[in-house]
Amino acid sequence: MKQLLKPHKPQPPLIILLLCSMHSQGYADPSNKPAASPKSQELENVVVNAGKRPEYFPDTAKASPSYHVSGEDVETKVNATTVEDALRYIPGVNVRRRYIGDSNAPMAMRGSNITQSAHSMVFADGMPLYNMVNAGHTAAPRWSMVAPSEIESVDVLFGPFSSQYDGHSFGGAVNLITKMPDKFEAQMDATGMFQDMHRGGRNQLLQGFRTFVSGGDRIDKFSIYAFYNHLENEGQPMDPIGTTAATTRLPANLAAGATAIPVTGAHLISSPIAGERNFIFGDSGIDRATTDLFKLKMAYDLAPDLQTRFTIAYEERIKSNDDPLVLAKNALTGQTLYSNATNNAGRFTNYYTQDGFNFTVPRNGFRLQEQNRQALNYGWSLKGKISDNWNIDTTASYYDAFKDRTVQSTGLGQDRLALVNNQLPGQITDVDNWWATYDLKLATDAFLGRKDLSFMGGYQIVHGNNNNKVYNTNNFSAANLGSAVSDSGGQTQTNSLFSQLEWRFLPDWSLMAGLRFDHFQALEGHFYNFNRAIGDSRRIQDYQDRDQSRISPKASLEFSPDNWTFRYSFAKAYRFPVAEELFASRNTVAGTTFADPNLGPENGYFHNLMAQYDIPQGFIRANLFYDLINDEIFSYNPLLAGGNGPNTYLAIGQTETIGVDVTYQQYGIFDLPIDFMANTVFLNKQITQNRDATGLIGNEWPRTPKLQANVTATYHLSSAWNATAAVRYRSDMFHQITNVDTVANVFNGSDEYTLVDFKTNYALPTFHKLKSTVSAGIDNILDQDVYENNPLAQRTYYVSLSLKY
Repeated sequence: MKQLLKPHKPQPPLIILLLCSMHSQGYADPSNKPAASPKSQELENVVVNAGKRPEYFPDTAKASPSYHVSGEDVETKVNATTVEDALRYIPGVNVRRRYIGDSNAPMAMRGSNITQSAHSMVFADGMPLYNMVNAGHTAAPRWSMVAPSEIESVDVLFGPFSSQYDGHSFGGAVNLITKMPDKFEAQMDATGMFQDMHRGGRNQLLQGFRTFVSGGDRIDKFSIYAFYNHLENEGQPMDPIGTTAATTRLPANLAAGATAIPVTGAHLISSPIAGERNFIFGDSGIDRATTDLFKLKMAYDLAPDLQTRFTIAYEERIKSNDDPLVLAKNALTGQTLYSNATNNAGRFTNYYTQDGFNFTVPRNGFRLQEQNRQALNYGWSLKGKISDNWNIDTTASYYDAFKDRTVQSTGLGQDRLALVNNQLPGQITDVDNWWATYDLKLATDAFLGRKDLSFMGGYQIVHGNNNNKVYNTNNFSAANLGSAVSDSGGQTQTNSLFSQLEWRFLPDWSLMAGLRFDHFQALEGHFYNFNRAIGDSRRIQDYQDRDQSRISPKASLEFSPDNWTFRYSFAKAYRFPVAEELFASRNTVAGTTFADPNLGPENGYFHNLMAQYDIPQGFIRANLFYDLINDEIFSYNPLLAGGNGPNTYLAIGQTETIGVDVTYQQYGIFDLPIDFMANTVFLNKQITQNRDATGLIGNEWPRTPKLQANVTATYHLSSAWNATAAVRYRSDMFHQITNVDTVANVFNGSDEYTLVDFKTNYALPTFHKLKSTVSAGIDNILDQDVYENNPLAQRTYYVSLSLKY
């Protein structure tokens, strides 16, 4: 819900009530306000909300363009099965969640794409959830550490314009605020999900469900809240199994006298590169994902406006693929064909041929996979007033994935060629990821006793560890450790000091200047490749520790007469590489990664000019932004149909982004019971300099659409019944940095789409303080078959029941 806007100068008693309402929603800056439902405008509701959530800390990020979503809007208007759904209709934000429960759901903001996961930050009550040690499209924030049913509000900040955020906010930062009870409460939610999936030789109804049970109470100054969230779902196959390119030539690596086996059933499909085609002879199997989350939160009010809180969460995620689809069959016998036979030298002694094309299937072409991750996340915070003029906001947190194991086979059990001693061999990857953070912020709105000066300053330390050990196993089912393949990883640490001063030098005018100092260290980096011979200098590599320091200035100028707000913001920012980019080289049956221990920090200049006009129960806003980034780190993976290409990290000389976003949002539009929101983002990002590969200069930045647009409309049919229709549009974009991929609706591509969603809610009559709501919805009503490297979900249905006491 939105706080009241400032139409005129009201009388002092009403001012107090309005400020309490704004503080209860977590706002101090009218230019950053979202819209509210009509009922939030009633005076009696304002008084109630004022005592519900006090303002514990001044708004120290007001220089950043922002967007707000209330928990009520998430619950009412979005088919929210996981917490990232709360970001679905926010301008300039793209979360690539391929299916419900997908652990690989990275976020892109503005000019940063989904492979640049280190360009965005996510916090839950001040505890970082963004991946501090990994990068690339597999380094999604730990979304599953928060349940959608516990969300109170979401604040999204664009760009690194506040000195309190480091360079991981190149794209922006997301702050998730979660609920704490004011009195005894209990809740139970149950949701069923059904995806009608029909592609790649499969026609299946994929199913899933989510259950949520919570309880909480407040006893004087102490409050406690606990819940259990369970999610279980089937996702469509992520990867087709196939050739790099269909060819009429004989395959490489054939033994002398290799024989041809005619096959049928394989699919000849288009490649993202015009004129090329791929043979697909199967898929990786249904993704089966299960998540269990247990969380406990406790808070104590040391004073009316000073609160300490402790949070602990335990999560277990299990994902498996155990039913790959095999399409190719022997044209003469009808027998299902798996891998091709090889001799002792590893050369193929036969190959397959279909429709005049020839190809081979390696033994690891089809494979089974099981992944188990168990993690603890806990933190402590203290927020509020420590004197008449000074406030504190300090948080210590620790995330520890104490078990993160992936077991992959080198084939299928049905494929007799893949068996060794009647057992299915494979590989085991053990990942040791953890990060610890502490930050302290102090702020005052009366610096040096002057009411026209606000000051914020603080200290932050971030330490992350990433280590990857790969082993062979002679038995996929037993997952017993065999010979070591590789050991790679290292640590990073950043110590930071930051401050900013705001001067309200004239009525309606303010000037802010900030500074951030970062001292970065890369520690204990190593890569041990045990496949290399003993004595080879590349077998054991220990990298030298190194450190760097950088200073980042920030500034903004704001003019806010009456209902208008104009603000120009500027920032210089540095983003230091994470441990995976520096150290995590590895070679598994799923692919090869080459890290670069010499990567330096990205550095950029960021500009934003905002104009906003507040209207009754809404606003109209436009942002013009311009970014210039040097040595931008890019996760590069070439086009391969099987998805097994080598991945590496490149520093691109310079990129330039220019864009504009426009948002219109209003509750009760035209005095009708309709809430309406429309936003659009147009941007162009290009490579402007690149000394090492000049052929890339002028190319569009990959996976960055030029146009995104969202429209939602909620019709309140009655006090108990509402319905929401929404449209998400994204223009076509290149998937590869070389801009060679121009074919749409194929694997390894990133497509244009228009996704239409619907949700309706009906509140049943209250029974003995028990509130019941039934909901139903559909995502992707038009059943668009689109890809963002992997296929996205097709038409999906939802039905839900929520009980609240």
